[in-house]
Amino acid sequence: MCYVPKKRILNERLAAIVASIRHGEMLFIADAGSGTCSKAIVQPLDSSVEYLDLGAVTGSPTMLEIVSALKTAGDFEGCIVTEEMPEANPKDYQALVEIFDEENITKVPYKPTYYQLRDRCKAMIQTGDYGVHAQAVLIAGYSSAKISLDRLLPKKE
Repeated sequence: MCYVPKKRILNERLAAIVASIRHGEMLFIADAGSGTCSKAIVQPLDSSVEYLDLGAVTGSPTMLEIVSALKTAGDFEGCIVTEEMPEANPKDYQALVEIFDEENITKVPYKPTYYQLRDRCKAMIQTGDYGVHAQAVLIAGYSSAKISLDRLLPKKE
């Protein structure tokens, strides 16, 4: 019988973020093209969101590698993706369905809802992934009732 070690997070900062996340808090797992600076094309990242760049080289790590590792190491009950993802990136969307089950995936409009969610996350983890809509907002949780999207979205003024 061969010993297979349990996967664990080696990046010190990512491990600390996962260890500190609480029920209902979110992590934004971003592709390599997600803008973060004040001159970003779509919308700069809110300064209250911690930013961690894990991208090593073009295409690595992928969004799915990070999501899979986080799902294994942490307590994540579901994810939020853009409404466009199932059609624009069916391979990654199907992989997320396998990881979280269809009923635990919520689809929201890319603009402005997805960007509003991104700015409510505890941290943005940027990958080296160059896939179209290769990103997901992970919702921390545990065995309890599913968290309503209304509680996660910013309050309308």
